[in-house]
Amino acid sequence: MSEKILGIEDLLGEVEEEEFVEEQEGLYDLVIPPGVPVSLIHELILEFDLEPHAKTSSGSVEEGELFDMAMVVLRGDLETVQRAEKYLFDVFDERIGCFGD
Repeated sequence: MSEKILGIEDLLGEVEEEEFVEEQEGLYDLVIPPGVPVSLIHELILEFDLEPHAKTSSGSVEEGELFDMAMVVLRGDLETVQRAEKYLFDVFDERIGCFGD
């Protein structure tokens, strides 16, 4: 029996990048760093009732080559986003704590 693995596409669905800023007033984005497991992103969405969205970020490498990168952001009110961010970093600290000392 094969088990379906949750992917980023499942979290974002068919959501396109939002263009209407007035609808976002009072909402804040928690940018999810690349490499965060989808299961943790899903946990943040459920635990903190945040809305997943896609955002494009532009960057460059040392030689000046430009690239665009799709980022996952979780949107909510300021207090909720701050609590989710704290939770995210607490999980990171717990997971990498075993590599210290």
